[in-house]
This record gives sequence, C-alpha cells and structure tokens, in this order.
Amino acid sequence: MSVRKKIDYLRDKGTVLGTRLKNGRKAYLYIIKDFCAEVIFQKDNTELSAEQIRTFANVKEFNSYLEREFRSSF
Repeated sequence: MSVRKKIDYLRDKGTVLGTRLKNGRKAYLYIIKDFCAEVIFQKDNTELSAEQIRTFANVKEFNSYLEREFRSSF
C-alpha cells in the first residue's frame, strides 16, 4: 500500500490515540484493530500531506517502540 493510501485509510478507519512531541514536531498516533502507525504531517496539520509515517504490524511492537522512544528522551 502506498503512503498516500495508508494515510487515507488511517484517516477514514483509524482511531487517533493521541499525539506526542518528536524532535519538536507533533506526531499523531493511530490504531486500526492491531495495525498501528505514527504519522508526522506537514506543518503538524492532519489536513496536509504526511511527511513521515512509521507503521507497526501489532500493538506489542508499537508499545515497544513508544517505550524505547520515551526512555531515550531522558
């Protein structure tokens, strides 16, 4: 699936879990069933195109990533 299709799918079917600051930018966290993603949009605006998307095959992988990111911020 292309990045654009992933973003459209996330916007349409996904649930926003929240946001977090990543390198001074706002990262949006999404989930659809067991599929998770972190997306950074242009100008931190969800209506604009995605600059970066990181996907995770399951919630466990997503949680591990977020825990590592959290620990590395201290």
